[in-house]
Amino acid sequence: MAKSKKVVKAVATVTVFSVFTRGLSFIFKIYLSRALGAETVGLYQICISMFYLFACLSSSGIPLVLSRKTAEQRALNNDDNHSLFSSALILGICISVVTVVILTVSKPYLPRLLSDPKIVPMFIIMAPAIISTTIYNIIRGWFWGRKEFTSFSITETIEEILRILFSVLFISGLISGLSGAMGIALAFLVSDFIVAALLFIMFKAKGGKLSKPKPTKIKEIFIPALPVTAIRLFGNLIATLMAVMLPARLIDAGFSVSQATASFGRIAGMANPLLLAPNAIITSLAIVLIPEMSEQGVKNEYAALNKHINTGINFALIISGFFMLCYYSLGEEITSFLFHDAESGRYLQYATFIMLPMCISQLTQSALNSIGMEFLSFKNYMLSTVFMIAGIYFLPAVMGIYSVALATTVSFILNAIFNLITIRKKTNYRAYFIKTLVMVIAFVLPCGFFSYSLYGILKRVNEVFALCVSLPLGCAMYLALLIVTDLVDVRGFLKMKAGLKSVSI
Repeated sequence: MAKSKKVVKAVATVTVFSVFTRGLSFIFKIYLSRALGAETVGLYQICISMFYLFACLSSSGIPLVLSRKTAEQRALNNDDNHSLFSSALILGICISVVTVVILTVSKPYLPRLLSDPKIVPMFIIMAPAIISTTIYNIIRGWFWGRKEFTSFSITETIEEILRILFSVLFISGLISGLSGAMGIALAFLVSDFIVAALLFIMFKAKGGKLSKPKPTKIKEIFIPALPVTAIRLFGNLIATLMAVMLPARLIDAGFSVSQATASFGRIAGMANPLLLAPNAIITSLAIVLIPEMSEQGVKNEYAALNKHINTGINFALIISGFFMLCYYSLGEEITSFLFHDAESGRYLQYATFIMLPMCISQLTQSALNSIGMEFLSFKNYMLSTVFMIAGIYFLPAVMGIYSVALATTVSFILNAIFNLITIRKKTNYRAYFIKTLVMVIAFVLPCGFFSYSLYGILKRVNEVFALCVSLPLGCAMYLALLIVTDLVDVRGFLKMKAGLKSVSI
């Protein structure tokens, strides 16, 4: 009982910070789209995709494995992990420094890889932040494994605040010669190094120590980090490929360079932040559950592990439903209001149902990584990604930007299926979320139609008023259906007696 309350409290803590941080990021993108236009947003998103492609070499697998190893040691009553942390930090810094040097030397060749040469100077400014991002993520991984979720979360919020402040400052023309795009890139670099320094101070304040790295500990981190890094690498590679390939394929289909860049900006900078909005909550759940599942995995407590997986997926599906009914019914109206851009809303409506397989894929992948099955997780990811790559390459000439939504959906569905089969072989897992999946879809469709119809009536008065009334009422109708069908135990949730059982399994 007490443990369930701690889990719920931890999820709430991470969620509050995550929602606030993503909200700030979302508002920032609205500001950028209005102040600088879709093309500059597209340039920034392409730059970000490239940055995280290279940053993941040192700041993805290593922090995750460090968090798992730290949680396992705590479960076995061995909390002396200073050498483990130091080994992870040295390994990450070495990889990140080499990466930055290679990118700097390769600067003359970068324009050949990109559809728009204006991206290169932005990226070169941001590249040194790969080092600070690595330090930042490894320290967060240490906090993560120790279940210090407030420390883990608050730095991400601070980073976003600093990034916004510096961006507004630099875009305003304070520094002579900086364009809007260059100002955003410099703000990214400065804020990242400041946050890395703040996080190291927090690490020392929490009793963290640096000790002599051990070759055995470096190997213990490096080997399981390889498949996790490969997954993140290929994930960011896909994002980078889309950033390069999609505009190029649209140009081949008759778009101008500016039109193609703007189309990518609509997907990456406008529609995708909305599609990923549920992840502010779902990711919080995954972050909290990973140390729990790592402890259960090392103790072979598979029944409890499977219960956590089912509960997490059910919770994620229900949360996604709220967003789906909003986007499915009034996606075009939402983006017109937020970004003054209707085309991104049409894409949003088409891509809405991506969220269902996405959350299942995300949580099952986290479960596999939590129990030391990183290589099988990588294999499943690669098999499913083949279909995404093919779709992104072949379909734009036929479907335009909508090809991205179709290719991504198919990839998530396949990845979720592969992960569930793998988990079942290891833990005798049984999926108890199918009922929730079917009922969420069944509830979203009529609730979405209700919101759409109500908006059509109320927009004669005022369009903003119509949005503010029709969407909450549609969500209220959806929640009422969840309660009536016992998919949500409201009393149990409010009293926090059932912990994560507030979502039925």
